[in-house]
Amino acid sequence: MKIAIIDDEQQARETLAETLGLVGFETFIVEESFSEVNDLADYIQSNAQAAICDHRLSDRGLAPFTGSELMPSLYQKKFPSILITQYTDTDINVSIRKYRESIPVVLEREDLVNLFDLDIIASKIKRGLETCSKEFQGIMSPSRRPHRTLIHVMDITTDSGEEVAEVFVPSWNRHRAVRFPVSQIPEELLSKLKLQLEQKKDSWLIARVNTETEKSDDLYFTLFEPAPELDDNDGLA
Repeated sequence: MKIAIIDDEQQARETLAETLGLVGFETFIVEESFSEVNDLADYIQSNAQAAICDHRLSDRGLAPFTGSELMPSLYQKKFPSILITQYTDTDINVSIRKYRESIPVVLEREDLVNLFDLDIIASKIKRGLETCSKEFQGIMSPSRRPHRTLIHVMDITTDSGEEVAEVFVPSWNRHRAVRFPVSQIPEELLSKLKLQLEQKKDSWLIARVNTETEKSDDLYFTLFEPAPELDDNDGLA
């Protein structure tokens, strides 16, 4: 299998290509710059059978968009792709989570270049690409399957320069808060939500969330809708 490597840093992509070669993969390094997401997605598809893409692509001018923004285009093409990053702590809540529904696999960069056991690296890559392929066939792992559920909105704040909702998802973990960009919420619903929060009212929404995942980093939120009125007797309010 030939894997496309998309990374704006030359040394990083060459190191990754060397590692992939050692574990038995052929590689295709993307070195051209692209200004449009779909153009890059088409270029990748025409030159490889899978992709490993860094999240930050603009620092050295490879693209004016992120790897996360590229992932939905590859996902629509049913093209197996893994997103890698060394900025999980700073990027996961906003620029990655915004597109997480279309990103089956996110790995830490160090998991692919700093491990001394090549068998572990090969296993991570093969397992990640298999996860993508199965999802394209409609076989979604429990940790990726979305469920319609209530989310308790505690606040709207700022993270990485963007407005985010700070929420609890009781069906996932009622004791741990999670953030996601409010740009994902329909505008009319968001306006009502902000008004409720300003009035110090208990604020709930319904969304599709992959509540069976163990890691908060893997959560995604889609298809928001108003929640019914809750009271003290339902165990949620």
